[in-house]
Amino acid sequence: MDREEARVALDSVERMDRQMAEQMTWPLWRHAAFGAIEALFLLGWGLSTAGMAVCLVVALGGLAWIVHDDRRRYGVFISGYSSRAARPALFLAFLIFLAGLAAIVLTGKLHVWTPWVPVVVVLVFVGETLTSIWWQKLFHADLQRSGSLS
Repeated sequence: MDREEARVALDSVERMDRQMAEQMTWPLWRHAAFGAIEALFLLGWGLSTAGMAVCLVVALGGLAWIVHDDRRRYGVFISGYSSRAARPALFLAFLIFLAGLAAIVLTGKLHVWTPWVPVVVVLVFVGETLTSIWWQKLFHADLQRSGSLS
């Protein structure tokens, strides 16, 4: 491969990444679904063991549904970890979840309902939804800027 062929190949990859950034814009309900799944994982810690099991099954089912819907809609599921530039949003989402879990543990006991559980769950839902929107913006900017997913 000579320099001209390499340049044409790289231009093609960058053009495809820009097209992907334009096409892969998730609707608000998709971001909210992510927030709801994270909130369900957290809600389980404030419920009985049986309630936690139900939350876990529903959350994992929701995750499987999101993966399936993304593959049907876009032809691919993009993991939150795929874009190095978007990892700060992924890290923040993890911190929000851990902070929510810590709040539930510190305001009561595990598997015991307290008035703080719904408050924390709603805050985590909102935080995770907003973080998902931020992740998308960082992901798109990364694709537009670098023409690469690495």
